[in-house]
Amino acid sequence: MSQWYTPEFGMSFGSKWTKTIKILISVNVGIFILQLLFFSITTQWSGGKPVEGAGFGYPDPFTKLFWFYPPDTFGHLWLWQLFSYTFLHSIYDPWHLIINMFALWMFGGDVERRLGTKKFLTLYFTAGVFAALVSTLIGYQSAILGASGAIFAIEVAFAMFFPEATIILFIFPIKAKHLVMIFAGITAMNCLLPTGSGNIAYFAHLGGLLYGFLFVRYEPKLWTMIEVWQARQRERERRENVEVRKRVDMLLEKVNRIGMENLSKKELEFLQSASKKYKKWQAGRKV
Repeated sequence: MSQWYTPEFGMSFGSKWTKTIKILISVNVGIFILQLLFFSITTQWSGGKPVEGAGFGYPDPFTKLFWFYPPDTFGHLWLWQLFSYTFLHSIYDPWHLIINMFALWMFGGDVERRLGTKKFLTLYFTAGVFAALVSTLIGYQSAILGASGAIFAIEVAFAMFFPEATIILFIFPIKAKHLVMIFAGITAMNCLLPTGSGNIAYFAHLGGLLYGFLFVRYEPKLWTMIEVWQARQRERERRENVEVRKRVDMLLEKVNRIGMENLSKKELEFLQSASKKYKKWQAGRKV
C-alpha cells in the first residue's frame, strides 16, 4: 500500500485491474450464470410460470437460499445471507450486474491499492452487511440482492481518498467528490420521496454510502485503538509471566529444602496451573 498513490485515468484500462477485482467480478458473473441456470430449471419444472415469492417473482431454490430476506436471515438464522446476497443480481435486468461490475472495476482497484487488499475486502463485505441491516432497520422487509451497497461504499472511499480525480460521466468530466455528492443526493431524495421505480432498495444504497464515509473516517482510529489494546494485553501477559516465574522459582526452592509432600494444597495447585500456562506459552511461540 502506498500512502502517496494517485489513481490513473484515461484510456489505460488495464491499470484498473487487480487480482482481487478480477476475482470479485468473475465470482459475480459466475453466480449470475448459476442464477440463470437455476431459474431456467425452476421455470421449466413449474410449467413455464414464475414461482411467486417475497418481493420478487422468481425465488428459485438457489436465489431464495442466498438472497437477503429478513424473515429467513434472522427468523431461520440463515446469517450467511448477510454476505451472500451481494453476489446475486437481477436476472430480469442484466444492467444491474453490468453497472455494478463496471463501478467496481472503475473505482475498486484504486481503493484497494490505497487500503491494501485485506482492508479493501473488509470494507467491501462489511459495507454489504451494513447496507442490509440499514434496509431492515428502516422497515424494508422484502428480499434484496445485489452488490450496490458495497459498491456505493467503494465509491465514497474513492472520493474521500482522491477527491480531485476527474471522472467522465457519460461525456461530461466531473470531480470524484462532486459525483459522490450527486449519488448521495439522488439516493436521499429517493429514500425521502419514493419514486416507485421498480424494486430498488434505496435504503441499502444509503447504508453503503454512510458506511463508506464512516469506514474511511474512523477505520484508522479503530485500528489504532485495537493496536493499543493488543499492546496492553501483551504487557499485562508479560508482567503476569514474570510474577508466575518468580513464584514458581520460590516454590521450587522450597521443594528442594523440605520436599514436595510438604507443600500446601494451594501451592501444588499453583504449580500445576503454572505448568499448563508454560506449555500454552511455549506452544504459542512455535512457528
